[in-house]
Amino acid sequence: MTSEIPLRPAWVEINLRALENNTRRLIEIIGNETELMAMVKGNAYGHGAIETARAVLRAGAHWLGGYWIGEALELRRAQITAPILVVGPTPPRWARAGVENNLSLTIFSLASARAISDAARDLNANARVHLKIDTGMTRLGVFPDAALEFARAAQSLSNLEIEGVYTHFAVADDPNATGKKSWGITYTRDQLAQFNRVIENLDRAGIRARYYHAANSPAALNLPASRLNLVRSGILIYGLDPSPHVPAPRDFIPALAFKTEIAQIKSVPRGTRVSYGATFVTARTSRIAVLMIGYADGFRRMPKNYGAVLVRGQRAPIVGRVCMDQTMIDVTDIPDAREGDEVVLIGAQGKEKISAEDVAEILGTNNYETVTTISARVPRVYV
Repeated sequence: MTSEIPLRPAWVEINLRALENNTRRLIEIIGNETELMAMVKGNAYGHGAIETARAVLRAGAHWLGGYWIGEALELRRAQITAPILVVGPTPPRWARAGVENNLSLTIFSLASARAISDAARDLNANARVHLKIDTGMTRLGVFPDAALEFARAAQSLSNLEIEGVYTHFAVADDPNATGKKSWGITYTRDQLAQFNRVIENLDRAGIRARYYHAANSPAALNLPASRLNLVRSGILIYGLDPSPHVPAPRDFIPALAFKTEIAQIKSVPRGTRVSYGATFVTARTSRIAVLMIGYADGFRRMPKNYGAVLVRGQRAPIVGRVCMDQTMIDVTDIPDAREGDEVVLIGAQGKEKISAEDVAEILGTNNYETVTTISARVPRVYV
């Protein structure tokens, strides 16, 4: 028995040059006075955190951002020494690990701040924290009217440096959110105004951080005033559109392709039922190809599937229900399709392309979810 487990014939290709291109272009857009934090949470939006982090740092990103401390520690274990901000909560039991590994930690409660301070004091070190201000997302953070009191309390703790203050925009990606023209723009500008007032109040009280950050990918493009001295970007780094309303600039390149192979092709007569539930019936003599991909790989089954894939540069419709590990497609109109052929689920083949945005529209979701939910069991291959 061999000790090596062969990779399944389904994989995700990540174009490192595309990641580097997108990072460099975004740095050009935001300007030299503003640093860039590349968000690599969610396994770098499904792209693989470690190799993505290395690529964006090579291209000039100054910071990395993760949601929880485990993501940041994975990067540190890979010998990545760049500044990392944990944008999610750090439970007290993980405060010591955060300080030991030179991470910047988000605080929005005094209990968390005290735990980080205590850990830093025990280690005879200084901990760096970023205050999260909730200006309208109603997620993590301190409300603006409580920010000054909270900052004063945090500043009074030993071994604790307020390195940054930040907020997060709710609708920067949708100018007409709620269906009202320009409502999203107005809401985002109001969030920025609230945040700027917090900064001013802190400054008058003598509380000054090194970094102030608010802009995500869509705001970095469409609201220059929000860039401040640090921008947090995720989706643009991966060459994807922040939203249908805020497309990525044309010279940004999608870095991810999702692929598999044909395992078998069989000819079947008209009236043949395909897959679980026997819901699909062939309307003609057909060639049905079996793919080595299924919903365990993040290839969606219900309520809708991807609709079609690319075989030899042509679209082939998915037929029947997607199974856990296999999917059937109709290649009747692609007579040269053969067993072993590469099949593109997301990406380009020949003159055809299926983008993450195309898939998201079919599934009724966004491109963020489309790429992030590709299963970890699908190997990432870097090219």
